[in-house]
Amino acid sequence: MPDKKNDSESIQAKMRELDDLKNTFVALVSHELRTPLNLISGYLDLSLEELEKNPDVARKYLKIVEKNTHKLTRVVQELTDFTRLQLGKEITYLDPIPIGEAFIQTYELLKPNLKKKNINLDVDLSREIQNLRYDGEGLIILFRNLLSNAAKFSTTGGKVQVIGKCDADQAVISIRDWATPIPEDKQETIFEDFRQLENYLTRRYEGMGLGLAVARRTALFLGGNIKLDVGEDGNTFRILLPLDSVQD
Repeated sequence: MPDKKNDSESIQAKMRELDDLKNTFVALVSHELRTPLNLISGYLDLSLEELEKNPDVARKYLKIVEKNTHKLTRVVQELTDFTRLQLGKEITYLDPIPIGEAFIQTYELLKPNLKKKNINLDVDLSREIQNLRYDGEGLIILFRNLLSNAAKFSTTGGKVQVIGKCDADQAVISIRDWATPIPEDKQETIFEDFRQLENYLTRRYEGMGLGLAVARRTALFLGGNIKLDVGEDGNTFRILLPLDSVQD
């Protein structure tokens, strides 16, 4: 006979887990939105006050506004991608574009952040890889989240390497950083929703903890996956995409 007591305990444990996840989500959204919004509001007021009498000070304040505007944009983008995937909106290949074009578009989006940290981006995408066509939105989501993740955890002046080639029946695009190696017990949990290596109250890095979860789900929708290889001097995220899903 079924063990009703164990079933009940399992259901209760799952409900507690979902409740914890809900509370984490509310806390994360509140934290990630409230802080930059308060700074934007405050420094805009100060900028207006200093605009005519002290333009240099106003410019300094506006830089702070710009930085926090970028933070808000990233949070909204993460939430948008996450919601889209939660609703089960699968990739439909309405707008297939070459991998090379998608990478350039993504680089243009991320260039200001890469320059601010003086990240050296070393790219080697084979011509064959560059010409493969997949859903444009999906490719940009993959590149944006994985490159942002690599840059975020790299030191200022660090290096991120991107290598793309065809291997048997799949396209393989590796994004490597020289950041602190991800601990073994975290190598799968980082792909879960709202997961980061640090507690949201004590962590050093901004973000909702959705980037890698969204990237892996997008890769799965494209018929592929994302694998993580961790070495002594950094981490490599490999995007795997099936060649039989290439669009003409």
